Amino acid sequence: MQLAKTRFNRTVERPRPQFLRELLGDPRQTYSDQCQPVTNPRLIAALETRQIGNFRVTMLKPALDSFQQVMDRLRKEEPEIYASLGTAGALCARHVRGAPNTVSSHAWGAAVDLTLTGNLDRMGDGATQFGLVVLAEFFNDAGWYWGAGYGREDSMHFEVGEALLRQWVADGRM
Repeated sequence: MQLAKTRFNRTVERPRPQFLRELLGDPRQTYSDQCQPVTNPRLIAALETRQIGNFRVTMLKPALDSFQQVMDRLRKEEPEIYASLGTAGALCARHVRGAPNTVSSHAWGAAVDLTLTGNLDRMGDGATQFGLVVLAEFFNDAGWYWGAGYGREDSMHFEVGEALLRQWVADGRM
């Protein structure tokens, strides 16, 4: 994991909740540790549910476009990883697990948790599944941040980087 932490996320800044709040508003008025529905009409209008690979996810529309591009590349270059990929969820208006005062980037539809062969990578154990390391390269190349770079490693977590969000706003996509 130490090698992965020094190699990945060097050019991708993760969006902080305050940045997402300024860009898209609050997803809802109150939060808990459990997933709750988004109630912000502006944010709801920016979301879409789509089949990506072997699963369906709800995220920001341009995030789904970008995610699909990552998956298309993965299917061509790493078909075994592509075939084994699943999700533990995307849109989920809640606090960050273990941080009751911080809203998760999942609440804005800007993050996805991925599984390999149905297995979750254990958060905070300092290790990761090899396929997630491969995915991290693909996502970083596309402007996404890998959750293994957090202080408490979260290798299954991938979120849209701040520069990519800013670009989508500049392009009128959000």
